[in-house]
Amino acid sequence: MTAPTLPRIPVDASDDLILRLYQETARQTPAEDRVTCPIHLQWRDRCRHLHEAVAR
Repeated sequence: MTAPTLPRIPVDASDDLILRLYQETARQTPAEDRVTCPIHLQWRDRCRHLHEAVAR
């Protein structure tokens, strides 16, 4: 059995993205108000298509 893979912050992540991910997680911002995605560690608008595919 292999160990589960942990999400990794993309190499090209900006300081703004990392800061906003931290702030929204620390403040427990509701999902509908977030601008970052804690699942994909990306700006929400860049992975919106992935969430829409799951919701269908």
